[in-house]
Amino acid sequence: MATVIVVTNFSGSSRNALNYACSFLGQSGVNILLLHIFSFPAALTSDAISVAAMSETIADDERLLEKEYEWVKENYPGVNIERDMVTGNFMEALRSIADNNEVALIVMGAGGKYNDLLSWNTNIIDAFVDLKTPVLVIPSRVKYQPVKKIAFACNYYRKDLQTPVSLIKRLVQFTGSKLYVIHVVNPSEIVNEEAKNNKHLVQQSLDEVNPVYYEPAFNDIISAIDNFTAAENIDMLIVIPARHGIWYNIFSGHLTKGLVHLNQVPVMSLYRQNTFI
Repeated sequence: MATVIVVTNFSGSSRNALNYACSFLGQSGVNILLLHIFSFPAALTSDAISVAAMSETIADDERLLEKEYEWVKENYPGVNIERDMVTGNFMEALRSIADNNEVALIVMGAGGKYNDLLSWNTNIIDAFVDLKTPVLVIPSRVKYQPVKKIAFACNYYRKDLQTPVSLIKRLVQFTGSKLYVIHVVNPSEIVNEEAKNNKHLVQQSLDEVNPVYYEPAFNDIISAIDNFTAAENIDMLIVIPARHGIWYNIFSGHLTKGLVHLNQVPVMSLYRQNTFI
């Protein structure tokens, strides 16, 4: 049975992400692991006062984790849920647990309001960009509603961008949603025969879910995607991020001019696979 990690830091955005995950996955039979990662402050000293204060903080977090767990049991009695608290470096701990438990998905909540510029904290960005496990980030004001439309933003001309088609098809089939494929291409990119063949392979592999293809004009491609998600009432956006790539710049707040809607939709990252299809 698949395992899904929901990361919590006991904030309102974490509770919202937990609520979303339970609503989204509650009837699927998956195991949800409610996970809190306690990272020791770099300035921690070994004196007795510091150690005692840290022990008290850890005990407080354990009580908060139990409270979140009991909230799920009360509000979603049919959900299979466990809880765990670990200490250490956030990314190292998350990667280790995800790899050792063959986790299918990691869910995290992002803070901020609708009218805020997109700007995720470092832990969310690192997990979203670097983990091989899919990561679903839920904006704090987005409440769960059935996923009816999924958009996948990709550049299928790139030969080095191995598209995880099987994961996308499983998600579409699980939700019963309509898939929209948005072509994200660099204006300077040369579209040769190899690039056209890559496009054909992706489209051929997605045929069975009958997607709608959208190829916006080259100028201001991200604003075009932003507007598209609003016009089509997209319920979830899938991207394949790369360190210092366009999605990294967007979600770290370095490329936000003119963006309005992308911080109002859950965003899932998929990792580049070793084989193309």
